[in-house]
Amino acid sequence: PSLPLRSVLLMDQGHPHPTPAARLRTLLDDAREASRCEVMPACHDALSARLIERAGFRVAFMSGFAVSASGLALPDAGLISYGEQLSVGQNICAAIDTRRLLVIGDGDTGFGGSGNVRRTIEGYAKAGFAGVSIEDQVYPKRCAYSGGVAVVPREEAVARVRCAIAARDEMRRRSGLDLVLVARTDCRRAEEDLDEVLWRCRAFAALGADVVYAEGLAPDELRRLCVSLGPTVHTMLAQVERPGVTLISQTEAAALGCRLSLFGLTVLSAAVSAMTRALEAMASGGHPSTGVLCDFGELKALVGFDALDAWEEEHQACPAVGQDGAAE
Repeated sequence: PSLPLRSVLLMDQGHPHPTPAARLRTLLDDAREASRCEVMPACHDALSARLIERAGFRVAFMSGFAVSASGLALPDAGLISYGEQLSVGQNICAAIDTRRLLVIGDGDTGFGGSGNVRRTIEGYAKAGFAGVSIEDQVYPKRCAYSGGVAVVPREEAVARVRCAIAARDEMRRRSGLDLVLVARTDCRRAEEDLDEVLWRCRAFAALGADVVYAEGLAPDELRRLCVSLGPTVHTMLAQVERPGVTLISQTEAAALGCRLSLFGLTVLSAAVSAMTRALEAMASGGHPSTGVLCDFGELKALVGFDALDAWEEEHQACPAVGQDGAAE
């Protein structure tokens, strides 16, 4: 498929390859043309991101809930800092081929005021993310599935998204770095009515957000949102496996008009479940069954031992260099 204009412009400005953001825009545009929805698993560290890449997914999401849980064993309630999330994001992007797997980073509220939003945009772009999500909760934010979710007034929500887009555009002009901006509203979780959801999403789209996302909508409400925004605006949904909740399939999500379907805790939940079963078996005097454990050779290959061994074998004959710069 042809590259978006922004990608071409970046290449003309001395960037020989399209940025991760440009490739993500192309993926989204292709999904829209094909009436397709991309499934987007969430990662929480470098290893989970590599597994997502190896499974063949084209886009992933760094979940703040999952990063806080796995890195700190703390709830997603504004307790994790910008620096802690950025550090995990840097490791994630370094562990994968960002030409194959595009990662959107959870930017929460931008971690503070307008200066914090700008810093978040620049830090995530430098880390190697393809996109960032910015939401309209009060700061510090809380997981959308917890109690006490509150959003800022609509004027402040619009100002925050405008700030994020301005920071992204200024960064792009100055350095060529880029990010897809996902503008998210949690006002439905804050018990606002659907009209407020639609108003905020239309406002975010009018500002130039690449993707618009409303948390907590029922399928019929999601359909109304997609119709309200029109076919040119990319939308997404997020799902968490919970009792009494029927998941929306990839086909159903595409029919609703969504281009991304995020499963924010599936990978983390699967990992916790497997670790729990293994530890329970060991605590009872037994040992985990073969089906629970990863093959040791596969594990070594996954973290790069095979590649490292091949590299060292190829370069083991390199002569040592003395202090005077001559080969010894």
